[in-house]
Amino acid sequence: MLALGIILCYLLGLSVMLLINRKYLLAELIGYSFLIGIGLETVFLFLLDIVGVQYSVGALVGLNAISILAINGANYKGLLQLKDEFKMPSFDIKHINFVAVFLFCLAAYLFYVITVKNLFWPATEHDSIGSFDKLARIMAIEGKLKISLFQYGLEGAGGVYPPLFHGSLAYAYIFGGIYVLPKIMVTLYFLSLLTVFYSVVNKYVGSTAAALFTFILMITPELFSHAALGLGNLPTTAYVCAGGLATILWLDKNDTKYFWLGAICMAFVIWIRSDTVVFTAASLLLAAVYFIRTKDIKRTLAYGAIVVAPFVVWTLYVKMKLAVPSQGARFDLGLGYNAERMDQVGGYAKAYLFAGHKGGVDGAQLYGLTFVLFFLTLIANVLGAYFIKDRKQLLNGAYALLFFFASFALYFAVFYFINVKVQNAPMWSLMESSFKRGMFFFIPAALLYVAISPLSTIAFAKLEKFRTGQ
Repeated sequence: MLALGIILCYLLGLSVMLLINRKYLLAELIGYSFLIGIGLETVFLFLLDIVGVQYSVGALVGLNAISILAINGANYKGLLQLKDEFKMPSFDIKHINFVAVFLFCLAAYLFYVITVKNLFWPATEHDSIGSFDKLARIMAIEGKLKISLFQYGLEGAGGVYPPLFHGSLAYAYIFGGIYVLPKIMVTLYFLSLLTVFYSVVNKYVGSTAAALFTFILMITPELFSHAALGLGNLPTTAYVCAGGLATILWLDKNDTKYFWLGAICMAFVIWIRSDTVVFTAASLLLAAVYFIRTKDIKRTLAYGAIVVAPFVVWTLYVKMKLAVPSQGARFDLGLGYNAERMDQVGGYAKAYLFAGHKGGVDGAQLYGLTFVLFFLTLIANVLGAYFIKDRKQLLNGAYALLFFFASFALYFAVFYFINVKVQNAPMWSLMESSFKRGMFFFIPAALLYVAISPLSTIAFAKLEKFRTGQ
């Protein structure tokens, strides 16, 4: 039964993608179909709760069938053209990229290992047991989003989070029952993260670099470990990667199909966690740059409306139906400049970004050289700018840089202004838990910049010529 739910999820996402455009690569179809599909499934759960219809396999199968048929019916002519456009892939051993194949095999083995661990290791994390997995189980049993736990204040910290992550776990419980662990969803989020990242990098610098940096993304120690945990940080990373990188691709390539992917996935970024509003703001900054360049007010407003809508909808739901106190009290915006707070928050941020030490944190063990590589590449590109003949290449990765620094500055501010008394947790604890896991969200943009920056582009172009003997 769970297999049926997953198939419907992929078919729903695939239908939306083919409606947008028929010319997506296989890696894009694999990654984005699931992210869009499961996002829409949680929207269905939200709407069923609003109209008072209890969750059931029948209700979800019916909604999926109607939606898939309606979308494909609207795209009937486009689907007919797929038959004429489809071409069997040709195989020539001379053209095989053995470097990419080797890296793919390594990644496939590691993916298998972490998947086995994920599926045979039940949720044991505090936040999962006390919130996400608990919410999902009760949602599946009671058949609604506003479950009885809210009456007694037992929903946990995740109770006020938008419903995408625990909703996806509930979706698995609904289709698989209590005897099937829903953590298969985490594996599918991880697969989507890897395939989406590979497809975007491949658009810029080819399969060798795409395979290399996807492998680096995959083996980032703390991120890899979360592929076997029932927490929402890795799924959130998948959406930030999909939405942010598709938006960057749209701006760089001026390709409408990535405009829609970017807008939809950035909308789901705010549908999975409230603190990801910092990425919403960063994406709106990118859209503002697009408007300055093109004066296209309609597309800019459309993008803004799509990515902001879930934030507005969930805020109204929390206030009007969940009746949970405002989250604004958790922040002390009158703090101003506080040297002690800045030293504490800044110290941890530097430890994560530059593989340093702070408190109980060893940045190198958590993130390896991922962020160090990002800053070394940035410095090398600044110093090497004089030697780059094609001045247009200096702009390579500019949108990725803007997205990274804008979102990180806002994310830093969120923790700087946290009211620790209301949060009921010391700052060191927040920095060594919540902030630490939130660093995942910045890895895709950082590695994208490393891959497509000016000197990297030149280096990988020469590597491809050497590999192919040209």
